[in-house]
Amino acid sequence: MHTKYNESTAPMKDLMTVAPIDPSLHAALLRDRVAVRRLIEDLMEAARQRREETLQD
Repeated sequence: MHTKYNESTAPMKDLMTVAPIDPSLHAALLRDRVAVRRLIEDLMEAARQRREETLQD
């Protein structure tokens, strides 16, 4: 089962031995994550508006 915390957890040994991510790569990943989140929010809002319009008719 996937939870939103699976992707951000790691054993302490891995955190202490793995080289940090390049800042530009980190920024690109965050931008992609934000873009996906905004797309999902927009789709949810459009679906909500369609439901409201359907109920009003």
